Amino acid sequence: MLVNPANCGIGLDGQNEVVMSSNQILSGNTEDVLDSGEPVAETGGQAPIAIRIETIDSTGNNGAADDAADCDLRSSPVPGEQHQASKRIPRPWRHPIRFAKWLIQGLFGLTSLVFFLAIIAAIPLINILALGYLLDAEGRVARTGKITQGFPLLPQAKRLGGMAIGMLVFLLPLKYLGSFSSDAKIIDPHSSTSQVLELITLFVASVVFAHLLFALGRGGSLSCFFRPIKNVKWMVAHLRSHNYLIQASASVREFVASLRLVENFKLGFWGVLGVLMWTFLPTLLFAYADSTEGFPILVTLTGGLLLILIATWIPILQAGYACEGKFSAYRQLKQARLYFRRTPMLWTLAFLIGYALSLVLYLFKIVAPPQDGLWMMTIVFITAIYPARLFIAWVFARAQRVETVPNFLWRWLWSLTSIALCSFYIFLLFFTRDIGANGKLVLFEQPLLMIPSPF
Repeated sequence: MLVNPANCGIGLDGQNEVVMSSNQILSGNTEDVLDSGEPVAETGGQAPIAIRIETIDSTGNNGAADDAADCDLRSSPVPGEQHQASKRIPRPWRHPIRFAKWLIQGLFGLTSLVFFLAIIAAIPLINILALGYLLDAEGRVARTGKITQGFPLLPQAKRLGGMAIGMLVFLLPLKYLGSFSSDAKIIDPHSSTSQVLELITLFVASVVFAHLLFALGRGGSLSCFFRPIKNVKWMVAHLRSHNYLIQASASVREFVASLRLVENFKLGFWGVLGVLMWTFLPTLLFAYADSTEGFPILVTLTGGLLLILIATWIPILQAGYACEGKFSAYRQLKQARLYFRRTPMLWTLAFLIGYALSLVLYLFKIVAPPQDGLWMMTIVFITAIYPARLFIAWVFARAQRVETVPNFLWRWLWSLTSIALCSFYIFLLFFTRDIGANGKLVLFEQPLLMIPSPF
């Protein structure tokens, strides 16, 4: 921005820069600082002046050197998306402790995210929500071209993971203490030992319940569960303000709203219908034959050929659906072919990664586990499918930005390679019905494209 230094209420720092504090901007006193209506010619022939904004805290001290760097003005996020501020990764050779802390927090967040998605993927009907979250992550990467944008649930998952670990740390010892008290009461219900253990268990349970309640009320982060005294002081101070319940209910509503349950369930529901629109009838033909002779095998071969063709464009169509959020994206076959022509090698690599991981996941469909242990298997599905979807979304974003189309020979080389790859995948898919616990229904379960659950 060009300004007239004569009209500025501040001086220059000797390098033709106007230094403004963030307090001046936030307080609305920018009119006293800038007069953008003055032409540059009235600056007395001075060079144009760049404005540098420094963050100054309430004590008047400048922020840290990292925080005082020039602002990186980015375009506004896509409507409906939650803006994710990119944090600078600490350099391990300069700040090893900060880097170790960042790495541990990142791994903890990713682990919590995988467990969260695995749990909801193991619940019938609710598992559509897990697909919606995967499509949401895929769509963010497809729109921005940044893999780091593919973890929209990372803050929420980190908070839920901290709550789970914090409660388990205190509830598991209480469980064992309760089992000791029950055993003592069964052996000798009238002894003084059993009565003392019962009183101790009741007292400890009351203290643990109050501690967990204060920790959750303070925010539920993992550190809150290990600061009981601070939790009590914080709770007493906020209860005296007589607005704690209003603030707590608003925080809970904000957290639930950040999960975007309804939006992602709809995204997953229409995502399933879009895949079935292309694959249901060919898969039905593909599963028709029970022998290798006569008309049934001809029907199966017809279904297999159709599935080979569909397998070469359905991941592109679904990436477009995740990007646009419109069901009509599943019908944009011409656009999908154009995207493949722009980056044929990357799409072939994406097919290789996605379908290879899908074949490995079919091994977990051999025996159906008990329903309460299904989440242990969905962990493997989420861990395999999540990165494959992010890579497909990244290739989609790159194909959107590339304007040139490679030469004819290069395109046909990778087109034939992708067709051969999909043919091999469909060929192996035919035999999964003989090893899967659900028989021919296994053919309809596409873990790369549909619900990431073995059953």
